[in-house]
Amino acid sequence: MKFSDITASVSEICDGRTFSAAQYDRWFDRLRKTVAMSFLNSGFKGLYFLYKEATVIGGSNLDNNGRYALPSDFVDDLNVFYDGKALVKSPSEVMSIVKDPAETGPPEWWAMAGTEFQLYPMPDVAGIEIKLVYNGLPEARAPNDASQEDYFMARYPDLHVFGMADYGAMSVGNIKTATFCKQRADEERKQLLLHNRRHWLKSVRMRFHNWDEYSDFKKHFFPQYQEGYTWRPSSMI
Repeated sequence: MKFSDITASVSEICDGRTFSAAQYDRWFDRLRKTVAMSFLNSGFKGLYFLYKEATVIGGSNLDNNGRYALPSDFVDDLNVFYDGKALVKSPSEVMSIVKDPAETGPPEWWAMAGTEFQLYPMPDVAGIEIKLVYNGLPEARAPNDASQEDYFMARYPDLHVFGMADYGAMSVGNIKTATFCKQRADEERKQLLLHNRRHWLKSVRMRFHNWDEYSDFKKHFFPQYQEGYTWRPSSMI
Protein backbone atom coordinates (compact mmCIF):
# COMPACT_ATOMS: atom_id res chain seq x y z
CA MET A 1 0.00 0.00 0.00
CA LYS A 2 1.39 3.37 -1.04
CA PHE A 3 1.30 6.52 1.08
CA SER A 4 -1.48 7.98 -1.09
CA ASP A 5 -3.60 4.88 -0.47
CA ILE A 6 -3.11 5.23 3.27
CA THR A 7 -4.11 8.90 3.36
CA ALA A 8 -7.16 8.16 1.19
CA SER A 9 -8.25 5.45 3.63
CA VAL A 10 -7.71 7.79 6.58
CA SER A 11 -9.95 10.37 4.91
CA GLU A 12 -12.67 7.77 4.31
CA ILE A 13 -12.65 6.66 7.94
CA CYS A 14 -12.82 10.29 9.08
CA ASP A 15 -16.13 10.91 7.20
CA GLY A 16 -14.46 12.12 4.02
CA ARG A 17 -12.49 14.88 5.70
CA THR A 18 -9.17 15.76 4.14
CA PHE A 19 -6.17 16.94 6.09
CA SER A 20 -3.12 18.94 5.18
CA ALA A 21 0.03 17.29 3.85
CA ALA A 22 1.85 18.46 6.98
CA GLN A 23 -0.71 16.72 9.21
CA TYR A 24 -0.47 13.45 7.30
CA ASP A 25 3.33 13.55 7.40
CA ARG A 26 3.37 14.34 11.12
CA TRP A 27 0.95 11.54 12.02
CA PHE A 28 2.77 9.09 9.76
CA ASP A 29 6.19 9.74 11.29
CA ARG A 30 4.81 9.90 14.84
CA LEU A 31 3.00 6.57 14.51
CA ARG A 32 5.96 4.71 13.03
CA LYS A 33 8.49 6.04 15.53
CA THR A 34 6.16 5.31 18.46
CA VAL A 35 5.72 1.74 17.27
CA ALA A 36 9.47 1.29 16.72
CA MET A 37 10.32 2.61 20.21
CA SER A 38 7.68 0.60 22.06
CA PHE A 39 9.02 -2.48 23.80
CA LEU A 40 5.53 -4.01 23.71
CA ASN A 41 5.53 -3.73 19.91
CA SER A 42 9.13 -4.59 19.09
CA GLY A 43 10.38 -6.94 21.79
CA PHE A 44 13.96 -7.27 23.04
CA LYS A 45 15.80 -6.55 19.79
CA GLY A 46 13.40 -4.21 17.99
CA LEU A 47 11.56 -4.60 14.69
CA TYR A 48 13.58 -6.83 12.37
CA PHE A 49 12.77 -4.77 9.27
CA LEU A 50 14.18 -1.60 10.85
CA TYR A 51 17.80 -2.75 11.05
CA LYS A 52 20.34 -0.36 9.57
CA GLU A 53 24.01 -0.10 8.81
CA ALA A 54 26.33 2.81 9.59
CA THR A 55 30.01 3.60 9.15
CA VAL A 56 31.94 5.70 11.67
CA ILE A 57 33.21 8.76 9.83
CA GLY A 58 37.00 8.72 9.72
CA GLY A 59 37.25 5.27 11.26
CA SER A 60 39.23 4.66 14.44
CA ASN A 61 40.41 7.71 16.36
CA LEU A 62 43.41 7.74 18.71
CA ASP A 63 42.29 10.85 20.61
CA ASN A 64 38.84 9.90 21.94
CA ASN A 65 39.66 7.18 24.51
CA GLY A 66 38.07 4.54 22.34
CA ARG A 67 34.60 6.12 22.47
CA TYR A 68 32.33 6.83 19.52
CA ALA A 69 28.87 8.40 19.27
CA LEU A 70 25.87 6.19 18.67
CA PRO A 71 23.83 6.93 15.52
CA SER A 72 21.18 9.57 16.19
CA ASP A 73 18.40 7.14 15.20
CA PHE A 74 19.70 4.28 17.36
CA VAL A 75 17.07 2.26 19.26
CA ASP A 76 18.72 -0.97 20.42
CA ASP A 77 20.86 -4.05 19.66
CA LEU A 78 24.15 -2.56 18.49
CA ASN A 79 26.61 -4.82 16.65
CA VAL A 80 30.14 -3.49 16.05
CA PHE A 81 32.59 -4.59 13.32
CA TYR A 82 36.20 -3.36 13.53
CA ASP A 83 38.29 -3.79 10.40
CA GLY A 84 35.75 -6.37 9.23
CA LYS A 85 35.77 -8.40 12.46
CA ALA A 86 32.74 -8.65 14.75
CA LEU A 87 33.69 -7.48 18.24
CA VAL A 88 32.39 -9.17 21.38
CA LYS A 89 29.63 -7.34 23.23
CA SER A 90 30.49 -6.91 26.91
CA PRO A 91 28.96 -5.08 29.88
CA SER A 92 31.01 -2.00 30.74
CA GLU A 93 31.62 -3.25 34.28
CA VAL A 94 33.35 -6.37 32.94
CA MET A 95 35.66 -4.23 30.82
CA SER A 96 36.57 -2.00 33.76
CA ILE A 97 37.24 -4.90 36.14
CA VAL A 98 39.02 -7.35 33.88
CA LYS A 99 40.93 -5.01 31.59
CA ASP A 100 43.32 -2.11 31.96
CA PRO A 101 41.35 0.86 30.52
CA ALA A 102 44.56 2.46 29.27
CA GLU A 103 45.63 -0.52 27.19
CA THR A 104 45.84 -0.03 23.43
CA GLY A 105 45.81 -2.48 20.56
CA PRO A 106 43.38 -4.07 18.12
CA PRO A 107 39.96 -3.90 19.86
CA GLU A 108 38.35 -7.16 20.97
CA TRP A 109 35.40 -5.90 23.03
CA TRP A 110 32.85 -3.11 22.97
CA ALA A 111 30.39 -1.81 25.56
CA MET A 112 27.70 0.85 25.82
CA ALA A 113 28.79 4.11 27.42
CA GLY A 114 25.75 6.38 27.66
CA THR A 115 25.11 7.87 24.23
CA GLU A 116 28.39 6.38 23.01
CA PHE A 117 29.98 2.97 22.64
CA GLN A 118 33.50 2.17 23.79
CA LEU A 119 36.10 -0.15 22.30
CA TYR A 120 38.62 -2.12 24.32
CA PRO A 121 41.55 -2.13 23.97
CA MET A 122 41.56 1.39 22.62
CA PRO A 123 42.59 1.38 18.93
CA ASP A 124 46.31 1.90 18.34
CA VAL A 125 45.94 2.65 14.61
CA ALA A 126 43.95 5.58 13.21
CA GLY A 127 41.56 5.35 10.30
CA ILE A 128 40.57 1.68 10.64
CA GLU A 129 37.02 1.08 9.40
CA ILE A 130 34.32 0.69 12.05
CA LYS A 131 30.91 -0.46 10.82
CA LEU A 132 27.70 -0.86 12.82
CA VAL A 133 24.49 -2.84 12.49
CA TYR A 134 21.68 -1.78 14.79
CA ASN A 135 17.95 -1.45 15.24
CA GLY A 136 16.93 2.12 14.42
CA LEU A 137 14.02 4.45 13.96
CA PRO A 138 12.16 4.37 10.65
CA GLU A 139 13.16 6.99 8.14
CA ALA A 140 11.16 10.22 7.98
CA ARG A 141 8.71 10.31 5.12
CA ALA A 142 10.01 11.50 1.79
CA PRO A 143 8.29 14.90 1.21
CA ASN A 144 5.87 15.20 -1.72
CA ASP A 145 6.17 11.52 -2.56
CA ALA A 146 2.63 10.13 -2.62
CA SER A 147 3.87 6.90 -4.19
CA GLN A 148 6.23 6.09 -1.32
CA GLU A 149 6.07 2.49 -0.13
CA ASP A 150 8.36 0.39 2.04
CA TYR A 151 8.22 -2.95 3.81
CA PHE A 152 6.59 -1.43 6.91
CA MET A 153 3.71 0.03 4.88
CA ALA A 154 3.35 -2.94 2.57
CA ARG A 155 3.28 -5.48 5.37
CA TYR A 156 1.23 -3.51 7.94
CA PRO A 157 -1.05 -1.14 6.01
CA ASP A 158 -3.93 -1.24 8.52
CA LEU A 159 -1.62 -0.28 11.35
CA HIS A 160 -0.79 2.88 9.41
CA VAL A 161 -4.39 3.54 8.36
CA PHE A 162 -6.04 3.14 11.75
CA GLY A 163 -3.13 4.63 13.69
CA MET A 164 -3.19 7.78 11.56
CA ALA A 165 -7.00 7.88 11.51
CA ASP A 166 -6.93 7.89 15.31
CA TYR A 167 -4.90 11.11 15.21
CA GLY A 168 -7.15 12.53 12.48
CA ALA A 169 -10.39 11.79 14.28
CA MET A 170 -9.04 13.25 17.52
CA SER A 171 -7.99 16.41 15.69
CA VAL A 172 -11.63 17.10 14.69
CA GLY A 173 -13.13 15.99 17.98
CA ASN A 174 -14.68 12.74 16.72
CA ILE A 175 -14.09 10.71 19.87
CA LYS A 176 -16.22 7.75 18.78
CA THR A 177 -14.23 7.21 15.59
CA ALA A 178 -10.96 7.84 17.38
CA THR A 179 -11.80 5.19 19.99
CA PHE A 180 -12.66 2.67 17.27
CA CYS A 181 -9.45 3.43 15.37
CA LYS A 182 -7.33 3.12 18.48
CA GLN A 183 -8.79 -0.32 19.17
CA ARG A 184 -8.13 -1.46 15.61
CA ALA A 185 -4.59 -0.02 15.66
CA ASP A 186 -3.91 -1.86 18.94
CA GLU A 187 -5.04 -5.12 17.32
CA GLU A 188 -2.63 -4.48 14.46
CA ARG A 189 0.17 -3.77 16.91
CA LYS A 190 -0.42 -7.13 18.57
CA GLN A 191 -0.19 -8.85 15.19
CA LEU A 192 3.07 -7.01 14.56
CA LEU A 193 4.41 -8.11 17.93
CA LEU A 194 3.61 -11.77 17.28
CA HIS A 195 5.03 -11.70 13.77
CA ASN A 196 8.20 -9.95 14.94
CA ARG A 197 8.69 -12.45 17.76
CA ARG A 198 8.18 -15.40 15.40
CA HIS A 199 10.68 -13.97 12.92
CA TRP A 200 13.35 -13.57 15.60
CA LEU A 201 12.80 -17.04 17.00
CA LYS A 202 12.81 -18.78 13.62
CA SER A 203 15.13 -16.71 11.47
CA VAL A 204 17.52 -14.18 12.92
CA ARG A 205 20.61 -14.92 14.95
CA MET A 206 23.14 -12.10 15.16
CA ARG A 207 26.18 -14.37 15.42
CA PHE A 208 28.23 -13.23 12.47
CA HIS A 209 32.00 -13.38 12.94
CA ASN A 210 32.90 -10.82 10.31
CA TRP A 211 31.39 -8.21 7.97
CA ASP A 212 31.66 -10.40 4.87
CA GLU A 213 29.66 -13.16 6.55
CA TYR A 214 26.99 -10.67 7.61
CA SER A 215 26.85 -9.19 4.08
CA ASP A 216 26.37 -12.62 2.56
CA PHE A 217 23.40 -13.50 4.77
CA LYS A 218 21.70 -10.21 5.65
CA LYS A 219 19.25 -10.37 2.74
CA HIS A 220 17.89 -13.63 4.13
CA PHE A 221 17.25 -12.14 7.58
CA PHE A 222 16.32 -8.52 6.90
CA PRO A 223 13.75 -7.95 4.11
CA GLN A 224 14.76 -4.33 3.55
CA TYR A 225 17.90 -5.67 1.88
CA GLN A 226 16.11 -8.09 -0.44
CA GLU A 227 15.68 -7.55 -4.13
CA GLY A 228 12.49 -5.70 -4.97
CA TYR A 229 12.59 -3.19 -2.13
CA THR A 230 14.07 0.19 -2.91
CA TRP A 231 14.10 1.27 0.73
CA ARG A 232 17.68 0.87 1.91
CA PRO A 233 18.07 2.52 5.33
CA SER A 234 21.60 3.57 6.14
CA SER A 235 23.25 6.35 8.05
CA MET A 236 26.68 7.76 8.77
CA ILE A 237 27.94 8.87 12.14
